[in-house]
Amino acid sequence: MGRTFSIIIIIVSLIALGIYFAISGGDLREVKLVNVERGDIKSAIRVTGRVLNDKTVTMTALVNGQIEGMLVKKGDSVKADQVLAYFDEREADAKLAKTKAVLAREEQAVEESRAKYDRLKNVKSSGGSSQQNIDDAEAELKAALTRRRVARADLNVATIQREKIQVRAPFAGVITEKTTEKGQWLEAGTKLFTLVGLEGREIDVKVDAGDSGSIKIGQVVDLSCDAYPGLVWQEKIHWIAPSIIQDESNAAVNTFSVRISLSSQAPKLLLGQQVDAHIVLALKPDVLRLPYSAVQGELNNNHVFVIQDNVVKSKNIKTGLEDDRYIEIIEGLAEGDQVIVTEGKPLVEGQTVQIRE
Repeated sequence: MGRTFSIIIIIVSLIALGIYFAISGGDLREVKLVNVERGDIKSAIRVTGRVLNDKTVTMTALVNGQIEGMLVKKGDSVKADQVLAYFDEREADAKLAKTKAVLAREEQAVEESRAKYDRLKNVKSSGGSSQQNIDDAEAELKAALTRRRVARADLNVATIQREKIQVRAPFAGVITEKTTEKGQWLEAGTKLFTLVGLEGREIDVKVDAGDSGSIKIGQVVDLSCDAYPGLVWQEKIHWIAPSIIQDESNAAVNTFSVRISLSSQAPKLLLGQQVDAHIVLALKPDVLRLPYSAVQGELNNNHVFVIQDNVVKSKNIKTGLEDDRYIEIIEGLAEGDQVIVTEGKPLVEGQTVQIRE
């Protein structure tokens, strides 16, 4: 029993001795130092978004018929009013020709009726025609004029129907979807294409509803995309949604949509492409700063560890603006001062350390 107790005492003593040496410097810990430097600090909200364009139309067949020509494919860029596809033209051409012929006939009938009416009026003035004959000629002219108006209306309808067999782009854009092929017979209303405008592209991001008070029109946004490594460009917020979007799968998640412009300085982005956005809330240029890993404590009770005569000392500091990498140093340190980066390992004031080269 006495031997066992002695062994326990020895083990405890060794452990205590090891802790003592670790703290007091019997086992020197190597630490890394970082300089207090000057630089910019941006407080920002980080979100992801996608490129979209609200100037998007679904183009459908306007008539029943068979697709005779398909002139574009998915991914093609098209100009405004460009013919994208057309239906069988024979029936429309025949109707158009018929209405033109009918109109020509009615035009001739009007001319003949008017000539007859004028002639009878002239004869009557010299006493050679009855009023009844003049009235009949006037009624005939009015009927001819009515038939001509109907023929002109029929021609307009036939012309419109002829135009409908050609599917034209309403604006310049890109064909992002094509659902029909040449030779298909379609009913009016059948989907043909999806056309997205060349202009009007923007970035849509979803921001947490809790940040709604921090988002304003005109705010600067730093953007980047994995497709262009190392490139960061700036755009601005130009639209904020007036309502919240609630996640049906998680009632606790509420977001709202924010639209960001895409200017000429942006790289060539594809529709639907993902981008990273940092919405800048505050910016302080050329301030004293330290990496997060060098600052201890929280809120208004921050401090750093420095080295004096190879011994760790704690030094209180006052901090300011923060971003995702740095903390602003307002008081307690000067440019060029060196502080310890703890690297996630605890330090104790008075501990002896060695600087890692």
